[in-house]
Amino acid sequence: MNLQDIIDIDLLQKIQDAYAEATGLAAITVDFRGNPITKYSNFSPFCNLVRSNPQHVDICYKCDAYGGLEAARRGTSYIYRCHAGLVDFAVPIIVKGQLLGSMLVGQVKIHDDEERELDSIVKQTPQLLTDPQLKEEYVKIPVISFQKIKAAADMMFHVINNLYEKEIVKYAQEELIQQNEQLIQKMKKKSELEKALSEKQIQSLQMLINPTFFFNVLNTMACMAIMESAEKTQDIIMTLTEIMRYVLTNNRNLVSLNKEISYIRNYLKLQHLRLGDRLNVSVEIPEEFYDVKIPPMTLQSLIDNAIIHGIEPMEEKGMIEVTGTGEGDDLVLTVTDNGVGISNEKIAEIFSDHQNSAGIGQPKGIDLKHVNKILTSHFGSDYKIKISGNKKGGTTVSMRIPKKAEGASHSV
Repeated sequence: MNLQDIIDIDLLQKIQDAYAEATGLAAITVDFRGNPITKYSNFSPFCNLVRSNPQHVDICYKCDAYGGLEAARRGTSYIYRCHAGLVDFAVPIIVKGQLLGSMLVGQVKIHDDEERELDSIVKQTPQLLTDPQLKEEYVKIPVISFQKIKAAADMMFHVINNLYEKEIVKYAQEELIQQNEQLIQKMKKKSELEKALSEKQIQSLQMLINPTFFFNVLNTMACMAIMESAEKTQDIIMTLTEIMRYVLTNNRNLVSLNKEISYIRNYLKLQHLRLGDRLNVSVEIPEEFYDVKIPPMTLQSLIDNAIIHGIEPMEEKGMIEVTGTGEGDDLVLTVTDNGVGISNEKIAEIFSDHQNSAGIGQPKGIDLKHVNKILTSHFGSDYKIKISGNKKGGTTVSMRIPKKAEGASHSV
């Protein structure tokens, strides 16, 4: 397995370029041997000169390889001094326990009293500065605080690992598709075949993440790393990490409504960074229902569709109300927005049996068509979602959940 198997290198190059431009740091992604697999981003004239010399470039590659290996050994980003005396950090790219490469960032100097704590990854080569041109460019290299380097390293560690976790999900989905094809050939009874396929589809659908949303968040993070303190950036990173953890660890079983609400609050926290005062959301669900079990990411998907298709097309402020009420043995969760509304044709399309019909939200995240499939697979055909337009504009979507759901699957 190599990096090219997991991610589009052109996409990685764009992320690397944007990060380098936003932070002012240099960046390069290398394989586990230290060989570059992306182009240099924002490299300093000093380092470009050093790497243009055949006698020195091999030492640069060795520094890159050692930095990635040490970062992998530690399981986190690693800050060090290179052979030229500059401060860099390595972010390991580890997939299924295998080091595939690392992103190297830095090419800066820090204050002398902070530098004592750093390792020299390879023996320094002071003769570099005997070259007048190199010495002149070395003086121009900026000095920044260790705190800013540490914050930049922590941010890129979370960005890279979240990015690769998402790509691994796609990789796993391809394996699931192959397994399903083998299963189709082996299964003899139609009912058993449909049940197995349904379970596999649900696992794949629940792992889908809205890529546009996450790239918007990552851009916001990069900007804040420049304009605000590391503390606030760290808060954003941790929020995104909690979201990723919820998505990647709750893709099969039912979860408590309380967990889903916590996930929704983190999701809305990041959406507010992007939309600001344009988005107003109220969640009014009595705590007596917090222990009810629901399929993960279903209620969030109703809110996500309300934002994308109801609120974002509006110029004025949008309002979304999320409520929960008990009806007999069931809990009814309702999401109402004052957005642009939905046509009867679109509602009919969502409930259509045609596989290629584009439901609201497709292809962004888990759309309403797939939420409906997840609910009916878990609880039966009586638990389809309900969609209606509001008299004053906007859309209302509701989902019904048994209060004592045990997660038993039913045929769709």
